[in-house]
Amino acid sequence: MINIIKYAKLGPWAGRRFWESRQFYSSYIALFIAITNWITIQYRLVLEHVPFLSFAFSNIWVFMIVATLFFSVVSILGGHYIHRKRQFRLEQAVSIEENPYLYKATPGKEIDLMLPIGILQLEALQELLEHNNALTEEKKNLFELYKRRLLELQEGRTMQRSV
Repeated sequence: MINIIKYAKLGPWAGRRFWESRQFYSSYIALFIAITNWITIQYRLVLEHVPFLSFAFSNIWVFMIVATLFFSVVSILGGHYIHRKRQFRLEQAVSIEENPYLYKATPGKEIDLMLPIGILQLEALQELLEHNNALTEEKKNLFELYKRRLLELQEGRTMQRSV
């Protein structure tokens, strides 16, 4: 029985290590292999098809340094102007949709009908409690908090789940 428990605990540990190795491989090792592969292929093509450049790049190390500098600058500028200015917004929107701890109201009946009804219910309940002198300061603060959150959702903003 003890061996079964020991192996059952090994499963999540092994799964995490596998996930970590995939992340490292896809982020660093595969990138390194792709870049070095690209440099060697381009070096060979440059020497075969552009003869006057074979003098400037007589050594693969010179070509590698020039290519690394050139494409580092291109990658940084591309990453800043394309990824950060455009693609980052799209990735954020997708990650918000996938994150179970962030709430966003769906367009249509939720924004147009359900949220206004919820706000109306909060206001009516708050007025009833005030009228019956049963509204404590704590309840009043909660009403304001929930009303503010519903209004944020109605405006299309994302509300973070309070844990």
